[in-house]
Amino acid sequence: MKKHTPITLALLAALSFNVHATQDSSASVPVQRPENAVEPSVANVSLQSLTAEQLVEAATREVVDIASVESANEAAVKALKQQLENAKSGEVITIAPGRYANLGVVNLTADDITVKAEQAGTVLLTGLVQLVAKGDDITLDSLVFTEGGPAERFGGVRLEGMRNTLQNSTFYYFNDDYTYEPDERRSEYPRFLWVSLWGKDSKVVNNRFEGKHKRGTLIGIQKNIDDKADNHLIEGNIFYSQKKNRYNELAIKEAVRYNGNSWEAIRIGDSKSSQWPSRTQFVNNLLVDSDGERELISIKSGENRIAGNTIFESAAMISLRHGKANTVENNVIIGNNKQDTGGIRIYDENHVVRNNYLVGLRGSGGQIAGNADVRGGVVINTGIIDVKNNEQLDQAVKGKELNKQWTPKNVIVENNTMVDVEFGMVHGNQGHRVSLFDNSQVETVFTGDKIQFSQNVVYNLDETLQALRADLATPLTEPMYSGETYFGQVHGIDGVPEGVSQQKPNYTKVGDFYQFAEGGADVSKLHVLTADEIGPSYRLKAAPKS
Repeated sequence: MKKHTPITLALLAALSFNVHATQDSSASVPVQRPENAVEPSVANVSLQSLTAEQLVEAATREVVDIASVESANEAAVKALKQQLENAKSGEVITIAPGRYANLGVVNLTADDITVKAEQAGTVLLTGLVQLVAKGDDITLDSLVFTEGGPAERFGGVRLEGMRNTLQNSTFYYFNDDYTYEPDERRSEYPRFLWVSLWGKDSKVVNNRFEGKHKRGTLIGIQKNIDDKADNHLIEGNIFYSQKKNRYNELAIKEAVRYNGNSWEAIRIGDSKSSQWPSRTQFVNNLLVDSDGERELISIKSGENRIAGNTIFESAAMISLRHGKANTVENNVIIGNNKQDTGGIRIYDENHVVRNNYLVGLRGSGGQIAGNADVRGGVVINTGIIDVKNNEQLDQAVKGKELNKQWTPKNVIVENNTMVDVEFGMVHGNQGHRVSLFDNSQVETVFTGDKIQFSQNVVYNLDETLQALRADLATPLTEPMYSGETYFGQVHGIDGVPEGVSQQKPNYTKVGDFYQFAEGGADVSKLHVLTADEIGPSYRLKAAPKS
């Protein structure tokens, strides 16, 4: 049980924060939409008039004018850091409104502590700061990270222990104060995260991440190389305006491929740990105008679930890059005809991709050569190993290390809907480079094996759009088709496969969403999220940023 530890009245008079002995009536309650809640219908969503501003405005949330938040003095900042680092197990530290500058790296070592704002959204951690949750059962609640940047490259928050939580907090243009220059070795820019997770069973819920404009994954989950699942929950968060090249990172021609990498909204795992399960859930999040790179949601581990998310006008894709047995379901991806928008790209084995709704994608390809960057609705990529004959990537085999491209195998793609998409189903013919740092071409690539397509509908009324894009030179091996409908152009395949119809499908309209009689997504399981349902319980009023 947490205990609320009082500070002496003299100290309270000198400092700009408090530790209260009773529960503060203004303390935030996470506004979380339960995953098992009854889904509101998409009937009231107008795809014709929907805008990014409507999705992220949070008009019903309480407004916090951060211009009115005063700066804490140096003594108050020092005392707050000491209080945090010397907290006792069970303590609740409630911080009064103020700007607390340059806390630096703060290690929270006690278990079962809560650090929260007295009034949600009025505690601004500015300058260089990093809160490191080293203990277990730590909660960080209703804090704002802005007007500064991470004190260390793994973010403003590091969740290192067990069952730690970041909730109801905001990261707002947290891009400043740290050194950001290309290195001398190969002109590579540094990678600074905003949040990193290292332990197990942690939660990142109902936060807002806005304006990440420097290189580095926004949220990084650092998977250990073992069979112990992470079991993290990333739910109810808002990701808005993630942009690359605002500081001309891509201007250095010889470094463009690696400086164009590591701009994901979230990365779950990494290549070296990719063949182990993370079992992280990334569910019911809203991602808007997030154009960091081709991998918006980057999966590099196994048995994760990506579900119920709304992705709007984001020039990127859900990427099953490494790892096995991931599930992607019930996501709504709205491109709104924005260039380089895409759906889901697939490597590795035993995934399930089902009941996703993709509309208005215009994914003719990315800007950086050599990245296998085809942005269709569902893209079955090529790889560099012969999975048909059970070849595997192996960290000990030169040229076949775990960071290379594992050819897709035994993937189920079922009951997805694609409407008005430049490329619907894509059977990849991509070439691959040796590495990010070696632009030589891999000599032999292999196509997906035993991919099962069932009850998917691609519906393109515009005759210039392709329902299926394939290549006669690189056909899938032993694909299976059942009840497929591809209405639109079909390219690069020798005859329409058995199990595929090109007839115009029958449908009813649920608002602007199509419910097809022949299959596709069940729209009753879909929901377009807004910032009035998820994210923090408040919204910041701040000077506009670009």
